[in-house]
Amino acid sequence: MDLRSVIKTVPDFPAEGVMYKDVTSILENSKAFEYSVESLMKFCTGRRITDIVSPDARGFLWGSPVAFLMGVPLHMVRKPNKLPPPVKSQSYDYEYASGVLEMKADAPLNANSSVCIIDDVNATGGTALAITDLLKTFGVQDMCYASVIDLAFLGGSSKLDMDTFSVVTYE
Repeated sequence: MDLRSVIKTVPDFPAEGVMYKDVTSILENSKAFEYSVESLMKFCTGRRITDIVSPDARGFLWGSPVAFLMGVPLHMVRKPNKLPPPVKSQSYDYEYASGVLEMKADAPLNANSSVCIIDDVNATGGTALAITDLLKTFGVQDMCYASVIDLAFLGGSSKLDMDTFSVVTYE
């Protein structure tokens, strides 16, 4: 399936000059959504993944079904004050601003965990790098990254020192 024909481009959103790739168009097409989930799951299956980690909020839409189908835990990474304490926090910069991400401090992750970070879009890599830093505080060393869309022209995937995968790449 060619997801490029499904993904809508919205000009000048969220700022003038940006050609926004709208993942909601994938969610509105059950075959496209199924294809994207299956593609992400295939990437994970060959890597003996023990845990899926996905960021707030659209990452949950793809991380959840992959974790469910693989029979592994899903760990949520959220914006501040969305998870009950205790939490671990990490500041980061992304395309249009900066922010803070949090994970449950008691998440059962450690040096034996093999984690795939799953998100909807990889742009500048800021979110992925912040999650990587959070996972390192748990002792996790074996990580890979998968996204539905990679905006490779923004350089985010080249900043990640791990195996990466995207269902669709825009050069």
